[in-house]
Amino acid sequence: MDHNPYAPPAADQGETRPPPALEGGMSLAEAEALRRKHLTHEARLQSIGSLMLLGALNLISGPLLMLTGVFAVIGVAMNPDVEPGALPGGVVFGVLGVLSTGLGALSYRGGTGLRRLDPRHRTLYTVLASLWLLSCSLFSLLGLWALVLLQSPAGKIVLSPEYAEARRLTPHIRFQTSVVTWSVLGLLIVGLPLALFIAAAL
Repeated sequence: MDHNPYAPPAADQGETRPPPALEGGMSLAEAEALRRKHLTHEARLQSIGSLMLLGALNLISGPLLMLTGVFAVIGVAMNPDVEPGALPGGVVFGVLGVLSTGLGALSYRGGTGLRRLDPRHRTLYTVLASLWLLSCSLFSLLGLWALVLLQSPAGKIVLSPEYAEARRLTPHIRFQTSVVTWSVLGLLIVGLPLALFIAAAL
């Protein structure tokens, strides 16, 4: 059929057209529906990222342990009359310092990535949560919870390139964190290091 240039626009004839597909093949309506469906899980994963950032404190304690070990080794080398166990103790401090610094760097990378819901570091998030689970400490329960969130079907969706595209298209959608949630998160951030310090002192 030939197109009639004098015909009224399609909209005037009651015809409806689907919203245009945006970049990545996802329409704005689809992106909004995906975000709203997984918004709570998104916030939970970001809270795990905040807790992972606690591990970045090892970037402070790790180098201090390394320096302690180095000074101990130097002291033993300069004074051969010290006790024989001083040298292995200095080496242990140095090794612990290296491990703590590395863990702090990984925790910082994982925490910042999970806060942004970056899908490129899913393996790192899983490794850090597994270390929590195997720590035989207060972090074990948090590690189990983190693994459940990461490996659940919703977690795999939230940490996917498609969801990252949906977040890019819907910056106006934000999770409203309640006062109770902020309070619980604050208690975890302050209480866990304090509990570990008390346990170490005892």
